Amino acid sequence: MNIYPLFKYFAFKADPENIHEKSMHLFNKFPDMHKAFQRPKFNPDIYSLNDGHMNWDFPVGLAAGFDKNAQAIDFFSQVGFGSVEVGTVTKEPQIGNDRPRIWRYPKTNSIRNAMGFPNDGAIKILSNIEKTSKRNCLGVNLGKNKLTSLADTPSEYAYLYEYFADVADYLVINISSPNTPGLRDLQTKEAFRDICQAIDEKRKVNSKPLYLKIAPDLGDDNINNMVDLAKEFKLSGIIATNTTVQHSYDKGGLSGDYIKEISSSIRKKVCEAAREQKSLSVIGVGGISSFEEILEFWKQGGSFTQIYSSFIFQGPKLLKDIQEDLDIHLMKTGHKSLSSLMDELKN
Repeated sequence: MNIYPLFKYFAFKADPENIHEKSMHLFNKFPDMHKAFQRPKFNPDIYSLNDGHMNWDFPVGLAAGFDKNAQAIDFFSQVGFGSVEVGTVTKEPQIGNDRPRIWRYPKTNSIRNAMGFPNDGAIKILSNIEKTSKRNCLGVNLGKNKLTSLADTPSEYAYLYEYFADVADYLVINISSPNTPGLRDLQTKEAFRDICQAIDEKRKVNSKPLYLKIAPDLGDDNINNMVDLAKEFKLSGIIATNTTVQHSYDKGGLSGDYIKEISSSIRKKVCEAAREQKSLSVIGVGGISSFEEILEFWKQGGSFTQIYSSFIFQGPKLLKDIQEDLDIHLMKTGHKSLSSLMDELKN
């Protein structure tokens, strides 16, 4: 029985941010609520995926922004995600932009947000992570505080990397949110190099998989620059993409079905730019809502995928549907595991 449509019916009558906060509180207090939803039951021997830097028991993870304060890792790990990426985390607690700052568009299965990294800060979020008992692969998405100067930004990212390196399975440099003034300006060769150099000193002491999350609104030159720097500083990969500002609404970034073509186009370009460096992985996020789209991404050279908006509109059953479609594809192609399928796609 799929109870998510009933949950969604009542949830979509409430303010988006208020119902999200209440849901996160419930998932925190009652992580076994995952049993109430249709969810995949997968075997890591069949469905696990490794990009050369980390391993997920299932190829679909929860994107950053959903569990901002690492409140419900237990729930999301058990509901079927191969990984959970928490944050975006800033060094100091931050209230974010004024409300309202989340808008749903059910007709297009899309969400607009102008949140501005509201979170409880590094100290509290680390404490929440350390209290977690059941988790899959854990990512921590790192961002700068709104009032941090550009001069101090590299050292702040380095601080956050060092602070979470012991508890995270991977970390993500987020310089692509459209809701923190000046943040996307860091997606230039010079600014990003400074960040990489600062973090690199910390990585010499404690090396963890490190990814860069980029915007879907970058031009080809900037994409190539970001990929080149990722190669130069031996980052683990690129996460493509964040939300888009290419819309006619008011402030904020748009995600969901609206971003499908935009994000897919950028992912394809990133995969092409990264192809010659096999150690550089590409993680796909943005408008993904079906196995067919994931398979197309794998054919382009991508690895893991993440979802956010489609999980809100479809619920945990989406993960079950992806698993079932993957099963059918494996059977049709004669593969006994996802890793076998991926080996074929790479060759």
